[in-house]
Amino acid sequence: MGLNLKAEGNDFEQLSAGQHLGVCYRIVDLGTREEQYKENPPKKRTLIHVTWETQEELMEDGRPFATGRSYTASLNENATFYKDLVTWRGKPFSEEELKGFDVSKMLGVPANIHIEHNDDGKPRIKNIFKPDNFKRTETINAAFVFDLDIYCNEFNGNSSDETKAMCDIFAELPEWQRNLIEDSYEYLAANDGATPVEEDVVDPDFDDDIPF
Repeated sequence: MGLNLKAEGNDFEQLSAGQHLGVCYRIVDLGTREEQYKENPPKKRTLIHVTWETQEELMEDGRPFATGRSYTASLNENATFYKDLVTWRGKPFSEEELKGFDVSKMLGVPANIHIEHNDDGKPRIKNIFKPDNFKRTETINAAFVFDLDIYCNEFNGNSSDETKAMCDIFAELPEWQRNLIEDSYEYLAANDGATPVEEDVVDPDFDDDIPF
């Protein structure tokens, strides 16, 4: 008997195109690696992934859809992360704020998210804007930040209850995120004794009248 194949549609529920009210519930430090874009010289990039849940449009089983975006962790005015933060909060950062930004302040913060569909039908975030009601909101999913530095302390002789809790979070991350983390300079340094990545020290403590 011959084996006949045919193309099948995507059985996964997809978030519809258009504008949705999302709430940030997950921020993951994916670590640093060397990447090359086209013919440009390779550069080190630290990546983070931010995920929002849709509390108004739900899946058939009642759970919120989740949609996310990976960013270079940079507050340079030309960086996509910086641009999205500005349109999300509705105003630029002050010089004082640019000295350090605590990403955990994004947890529970709502955003108007504009979704478009790629040619394959998968949704992607096109733009992020400030919603009318810009106040911290309780999330449906458990809200958390995966801190790679704390996680790596589990492997470099500084194990603690905090590092073990971060290991539990790591185990719940999608496989593609776990793979990126285990390929990062930070993870390799903690496990293989490689030279750790130097990081800028920033002061995240500043006050504002908006969630971040």
